[in-house]
Amino acid sequence: MTAKISCASLFVSLLSMLFLACDSAEDKSAADLAIPVVVEKVKRGPIASYVSATGTLRAQREERVVAEVEGVLRMAKNNGTVLVAGARVQAGQHLAEIENQEYLLNVRVESQKLAMENASRELQKQEALFKEGGVTEKELELARRNALDARLNYEAAQIKVDKLRLKAPISGFIANLQSNAEGTRVPVGFRLCSIMDYNTTVAQVNLPNTDLERVQIGQEVVVSNYAIADQTFRGRVTAIDPTIDPQTRTFTVTIEAANEKFLLRPGMFVKADIVIDNHANAVIIPKTALQTRDNRPVAFVVEGASAALREVSTGIETREEVEILEGLAEGERLVVKGHETLRDKSKVRVTE
Repeated sequence: MTAKISCASLFVSLLSMLFLACDSAEDKSAADLAIPVVVEKVKRGPIASYVSATGTLRAQREERVVAEVEGVLRMAKNNGTVLVAGARVQAGQHLAEIENQEYLLNVRVESQKLAMENASRELQKQEALFKEGGVTEKELELARRNALDARLNYEAAQIKVDKLRLKAPISGFIANLQSNAEGTRVPVGFRLCSIMDYNTTVAQVNLPNTDLERVQIGQEVVVSNYAIADQTFRGRVTAIDPTIDPQTRTFTVTIEAANEKFLLRPGMFVKADIVIDNHANAVIIPKTALQTRDNRPVAFVVEGASAALREVSTGIETREEVEILEGLAEGERLVVKGHETLRDKSKVRVTE
C-alpha cells in the first residue's frame, strides 16, 4: 500500500514539473517574440532654426599709422622696451619719431611762438590806449588781427612739428609692424603699422536671395571657428545689403560678434549661424526617432509591454533634433532604437 502511494506522489510531482517546464518555455517564447527597443523620455528644451554662411573676420576698427614727413625712423620704447607686434596701446600713445632737422628749421616753431607773444603784448597795449583815446578803433582792429594771425601761425607750426611724432590713433593692438625700418630713412607715406581694435569682430557673409525675407537686422548670430571647437560666440546682424549680386544671386549680410577675451582674430574663417526662429521650451525628440509611414510623420512610445504608434506634427528641425507640436507629451517613453520594424501594439522588450 505504501509503495502504491509513493508511486502516485512521484507521478504527481513529475506531472507538475512538466507543466512548469511548459509554462516557462511559453514565457521564454513570448519574450523571444517581443521586439527589443531602446527608449528615452520625451523632454522639453530650447530649439532654433538657422541660416548658415561662412566669412572672414575683421577688426571692428583698424587705423594705419603712416609717416607724413620723410626722415630717419626712431622707434619709441614702452617701459624701456621697444614696441612689438601684438602689443596693446592706448589712443595717443607715442609709437615712433621721425628725425628731420631741416624740416624743423623750416617750421621755425620757436620763432612763431615769439611772434605770437609779441603780437599778444602789442594787442594789450593797443587796448589800453584805446580806452584812453590814444588809438583809433581801426588801429585796435589791426592789432587784434595781427595777434590772431600770429597765434594761428604758431598753432600751424605746432601741428607740423607734431607730424614728426607717430602716435596711435585709437586704442588697440599693433599689427603688421615694420620694426626692421628702425634707424633707416623712410619716405612720406611709409606705413609703420596698423592699430586694430577687435574687442568686437565684424564679418560679411553672402546668403542666397531666397533667404532675403528671412534675415533681419538685430537677429542673433552664433559664430564658431574650427580652431576653437569648444566655444561659440554670440553676435547679431547689423546690416543687410538690399541688392542682389547678378552673378551669384546672393546678398551680403554684415554681422558683429563680441570678443571680450580676444579669442577671435581678424582674418579667421568662421561659420555664422543666423537664428531665424527660436523656441525656448519646446517638446523635442531625436530626429532619428521620427519615421514616415503613409507619408505621415510618426513616432513610437512604449505603453506597458507594447508599442503605441503616434502621428505627430513637427515644427523646427535641426541636424539632430526636431520639435513636436502635437502627438507626444513630455515624459513619455519614446522608442529611439529598434523602431524600424514596429507596428502599433507590437510587443516590445526594453533593453536599456
